[in-house]
Amino acid sequence: MICIIILFYSLKFTIAGEHQRRLLKYLLEENQHNPLERPVYNDSHTLIVTMNLALQQIIDFDEKNEILVCSGWLVLTWYDYSLQWKPEDFGNIQTIRLPSTRVWTPDIILYNSADDNFEGTIKTNLVVQSNGSILFVPPGIFKSICTFNIASFPFIRRRTLYYVINIVVPCVLISFMTVLGFLLPPDSGEKLTLQITILLSIVMFSLLISGIIPASSTALPTIVTYFTTLMCMCTMSVVATVVVLALHHRNAKNHTMPIWIRVYINQYLAWFLHMKRPGHDLSWRAIRHRRFRQNEKLNTNHSMTLNNNYKLPSTPLLENSSKSLLANITNTDDQLYVPMFNHIRSCTSNSDTKEPLQPCDMNYLRSNIHSILSELKCMADYIRREEEEDDISQDWKFSAMVIDRLCLISFTIMTTIFTYLTLFSAPNFFQLR
Repeated sequence: MICIIILFYSLKFTIAGEHQRRLLKYLLEENQHNPLERPVYNDSHTLIVTMNLALQQIIDFDEKNEILVCSGWLVLTWYDYSLQWKPEDFGNIQTIRLPSTRVWTPDIILYNSADDNFEGTIKTNLVVQSNGSILFVPPGIFKSICTFNIASFPFIRRRTLYYVINIVVPCVLISFMTVLGFLLPPDSGEKLTLQITILLSIVMFSLLISGIIPASSTALPTIVTYFTTLMCMCTMSVVATVVVLALHHRNAKNHTMPIWIRVYINQYLAWFLHMKRPGHDLSWRAIRHRRFRQNEKLNTNHSMTLNNNYKLPSTPLLENSSKSLLANITNTDDQLYVPMFNHIRSCTSNSDTKEPLQPCDMNYLRSNIHSILSELKCMADYIRREEEEDDISQDWKFSAMVIDRLCLISFTIMTTIFTYLTLFSAPNFFQLR
């Protein structure tokens, strides 16, 4: 029984093979089919060829050279009147597969191909129906020139997440580190170093982007605009840091503080930025009151200068008993006043008698007192100058703090607004996949 079944299938296979050979002979030889002839009854007729592309995968997209590499199948269909047959005459064969080299095929070439070989498809068999309908599906890898809208780079709906994670997010974080540089104290010594390091990091990311995008002057990519603006802002932050450090290290020995810095920066701008300074009232009422008193003092000094006969009376040192010794010394003139003593007695432990000192001893004592007062006056003047210079140095440092706070607020606002306007307004930003 098994042998009969095997013989039956063998005979059936042989019969099917004979019908296919007869059909091939009929189509290719008896009908005299020529693969060079266009399959139409009249040369004036139009042959309709339907073409589709079944895309399988985008293999690569070279943004810099604007080259797209993808794989897929070309789906071509048309009718060939010379490849028709009656299925009942050939064992009910409905379809047959023929080599594409033996049948006329449409001339399909990718004209914007970037490959050296313009023919990117593989010659495969085509399927012929009994009514003359032909289906040709050649696979291929297509390498073509693909220009794209460079203004929306890298938000072109492919590998957007890659660029956002590896380039955009680190750059945004580094840009906000610029703000942290203004929080660093000037005495730390790393304030300017941090700003320069951030600037170099932005430049490095910009060079990385320039090696990816194509060189085109038709449009400016969004990411390039963002990096260029960040570089300008980092450059301004470096300049602002230099100004802050220059103000911080100034003192009364080498610089004179202008009145506009003392008034408009140390007072008005500090009040506007809600800054506090120990020992100073920076409220609006106190600032206006000090300003009014300074104007009155300037007017008084001007009127005193006009009066040439005006002169303060000199007060002896010992008569200012209500003042401290340091205040008395600082208020004395160059000619120190030493009182005349008529009677000074010597008092010793070995003698019960008190005898007046001699005139020579009186002169010696008066000379010593005069020397002591002179030294005290020099010391008082030195201490007063040191205090004044220290006050001026503290004013310079406070000016640097005010400028630092102003830059902190300004750069924070500018970085936040520009990051939002540039990135979130870009097309396809939220379509990261």
